Amino acid sequence: MTIEGLIGRVRDFLRDDAGLVTLEWVALAAAVIVLAIGVIIVIQSQLNSAASTVGSALVSTVNSNS
Repeated sequence: MTIEGLIGRVRDFLRDDAGLVTLEWVALAAAVIVLAIGVIIVIQSQLNSAASTVGSALVSTVNSNS
């Protein structure tokens, strides 16, 4: 391989933006995951409370119909 061929390959590599697009999608996916985890952390206690209330109501309904 000649120096000119190597320089041409490096130039082609630097002009290609497919790697940059992939990096942007990875960053976007990571941001969505972090946001989802943050939302889960914020609403976890309220969700547990609501699930407990619904569960208690179901149990009392089932027990009162028995």
